[in-house]
Amino acid sequence: MKRIFHVADTHIGYSAYRKMDVATGLNQREVDTYEAFTQFVDYALKAKPDAVIHAGDLFDSVRPTNRAISFVLNQLIRLSAAGIPFVAISGNHDTPRLKETGSVLSLFEHIPDVHVIYESFYKTVALDGISVHAVPHCDDIEAEKNKLTPNNAGFNIALLHASVPGAGQPTFLMGEFNEQIVGIDNLTDFDYIALGHFHGYTKVKANAYYAGSTERFSFNEVNDTKGFLEVNLIEDREAEVVFQPLKIRAMTDLEPVVCSTLNAQELGTVLKQRIQECNPQDKVVRLKVQDIPTPMYHSLDFDALKQLTKSAVHFEMKYEFRLDSELPYAEQPAFHSLHTEFEKFIGQYTIGTQVDKEKLKALGMKYMLEWENEEERD
Repeated sequence: MKRIFHVADTHIGYSAYRKMDVATGLNQREVDTYEAFTQFVDYALKAKPDAVIHAGDLFDSVRPTNRAISFVLNQLIRLSAAGIPFVAISGNHDTPRLKETGSVLSLFEHIPDVHVIYESFYKTVALDGISVHAVPHCDDIEAEKNKLTPNNAGFNIALLHASVPGAGQPTFLMGEFNEQIVGIDNLTDFDYIALGHFHGYTKVKANAYYAGSTERFSFNEVNDTKGFLEVNLIEDREAEVVFQPLKIRAMTDLEPVVCSTLNAQELGTVLKQRIQECNPQDKVVRLKVQDIPTPMYHSLDFDALKQLTKSAVHFEMKYEFRLDSELPYAEQPAFHSLHTEFEKFIGQYTIGTQVDKEKLKALGMKYMLEWENEEERD
């Protein structure tokens, strides 16, 4: 029997929002990715698996900061010093589009027991009793995957970073511009297929798993538990796979507030109650406010809402406006806000018959709301 740890999509160096970590002065979400990976390495040092297999997107970008590189270097040295082999492939986030750019993973090749596969072809890494057949993110991933051939001795692991078609399920896509799709039906002779790219822990088929990401990176992942897979490879049997959760930052998507039956005063009261009830401190939170008329939006006490949400790492108020029943500008009260002034400007200014004023107005409102939400979070 051999035991491996399957981890993926750590996205080291990811940052978002404007909250800073008090202890380090760094972006809080960047620190969160460091802490999740440190937890994983701590667990590995105690459990001492036969190998750690990373299924891609170790870093969040092709050019991570020196700080992110230094952090990963220190963690890999810890694994190396303990004699735990580490095998990683590049994913779509940390693979440069131009070969001459070079891969950040090449910086770790000199570390004993660290094996990084980032060039655009299939490579086998031979460990003690385990062969890892690794295919990094590349343009012709299907052709490279078809070259995988298991060895006769020991356990054989296929390692890929891509979206795969699931049995009775849609393809495991992330909606990213450069993601790849690859079939795995011809890999039945492998003892285990370690997959990366899809951020939700999933058993795709017998012996084929997505480990999922180690942190939540969007509200699409709000209900996901994050962690890694502890895999026991047993001869002539299906692998025993145990999901090991990591302790990470809380993310909450609150039940939307629908404004259709509320007046302005009632809406303000409901919003304050929702915020207080969720206890936003140190959390990442989203609250959708649906079917809100523009005049009601302008009546909100944004300073009070900002005070109630300031303890959160991020609190997103997502306003979805009622556009089909708005009164013409002349019939609305003059609020003298940026929004109403913009609407007035678009309505009165001659900008040519070839320009769709309604589309232009909607686009302008969208950008102003995004800017305003950022200002409210500061």
